Amino acid sequence: MPAMATSRHRIDRAELKQPDEFVVGIEKLWRKAAENLPRVIIGAVVLIALVAVGFGVNFYFENRDQAAAAKFYEAMTALNHKDYKQAEAGFGALADQGSGRLSRLARVYLASALIAQKQYAQARDALLPYVDSGGDSIFQGLALSQLAVAYENLGDFAKAHQAFARAAAMRGPASDSAQIGAARTLAESGDKSGAIAAYRKFLADNPLAPEREDVIAALAAMGAAPAATAAGRGKTITLDSGPAAEAAPPASKAPAAAPRPNH
Repeated sequence: MPAMATSRHRIDRAELKQPDEFVVGIEKLWRKAAENLPRVIIGAVVLIALVAVGFGVNFYFENRDQAAAAKFYEAMTALNHKDYKQAEAGFGALADQGSGRLSRLARVYLASALIAQKQYAQARDALLPYVDSGGDSIFQGLALSQLAVAYENLGDFAKAHQAFARAAAMRGPASDSAQIGAARTLAESGDKSGAIAAYRKFLADNPLAPEREDVIAALAAMGAAPAATAAGRGKTITLDSGPAAEAAPPASKAPAAAPRPNH
């Protein structure tokens, strides 16, 4: 008697890359936030999307420990679908294993789930071992940016600035937002002149950045113009036109920076 034919659905790589739709949605969400919040703290989930699409699926196929890779992918899928509790449980279990590349990397994404739930102290505690150990260089900028977000929301602006500055120095998906974060935390810690200089440097380094209008608004809130001085020539280069481009008043008379949004 001939064997009965069975039908099996084969999952191809195209199906495994469905989180691409999530990336599109997150990019739209970030653009909307940037339009309304000049000093918005960069959401960790935005950074996750930038990194996860490029590397998450590769880990699933290439990692020797298939059981850990499967758990990692399941937790990543939950995170991409904003099921933060499930993602926290999955990444937390992997992180608790304490060995292997995916177990170490799970701390970065565990922090993402915790930050999304505004559990900033727990996110800090999850990230510190990864950052202190050096981690994977490609993910260090992401980890440092998330650590900075956790510190900023905990009110430790000095440590937040340090983490943002380190992330900005590591050129990658998180570097531009980290540069803005470094400037913002200088203002929050009371170093207005340092914040103005940092914001102006961002404009000079990134003349076409989508965050340009937000940076100019932050400068205007501190009574500063979006201008920088040409090195060695004593000239002032105006990077934007309009009322905000007038000379900045003395720091002692400049109005306070825009209030920080609640989180």
